[in-house]
Amino acid sequence: MASDIFLLNISGQDKPGLTSSLTAVLAEYDAKVLDIGQANIHDTLSLGILFQIKSGKKSAAVLKDLLFKSYELGIKAKFKPISLEDYENWVGLQGKDRYIVTLLGEKLTAEQISEVTKVISDKQLNIDAIKRLTGRSSLVKEDDYPRASIQLSIRGIIKDKSEFTEKFMQISRDLDVDIAFQEDNIYRRNRRLVCFDMDSTLIQTEVIDELAELAGVGEQVRAITESAMQGEIDFNESFKQRMLLLKGLKEDVLEKVAINLPITKGA
Repeated sequence: MASDIFLLNISGQDKPGLTSSLTAVLAEYDAKVLDIGQANIHDTLSLGILFQIKSGKKSAAVLKDLLFKSYELGIKAKFKPISLEDYENWVGLQGKDRYIVTLLGEKLTAEQISEVTKVISDKQLNIDAIKRLTGRSSLVKEDDYPRASIQLSIRGIIKDKSEFTEKFMQISRDLDVDIAFQEDNIYRRNRRLVCFDMDSTLIQTEVIDELAELAGVGEQVRAITESAMQGEIDFNESFKQRMLLLKGLKEDVLEKVAINLPITKGA
């Protein structure tokens, strides 16, 4: 039986019940939802519904009722007919590889997003979705740990992943933003463990140096640390030497140092 495919685009002030009301109209005409997605920015809704319905009277009636319901709800509705050929070509894109690009910084600028998405578009990749991962930031109240993060879902064929990584690393250095680039697969979704280096990474200090200061041997311990960093002595040997200098330090000093450890901003 012949059928029509339409893309319904809804925009306007967001309010409870919009999606329910519109899909209820589609349900009355036994429409089949082929795809649906929405975004909400500053209480302004953008909703898309791709649906299939029998050709003829039902097709005309559902469009009329959707327009009436949209007017009733105070939102704008636009329809676009989609040919079967265009729909099948779009479906065919699903076989391509999927990747996730995540941007994280104290704030996100238009330049950062522009440079990252240019890398994506230059390789003829498509952005399927953009999602904000962090909460909304106040422009009046100061945030102790400012952070902004968005996630881009992209699709396409990447022949040289190392080239992508190199370009993202350059953007990261130039524009002060962290960028993660990874395949969107079951392994990414199942990750449940994050490992950090501690000193001068997750915390902004070297604990053994802090202990050494309290033990009165700070200068000696720092000299050994520097020697190990330069590869002049083995790390394990340097650790033994530093610990020997801490001999006799009282246990309660450890708690004092732990309480005052400066956590890396944003951690």
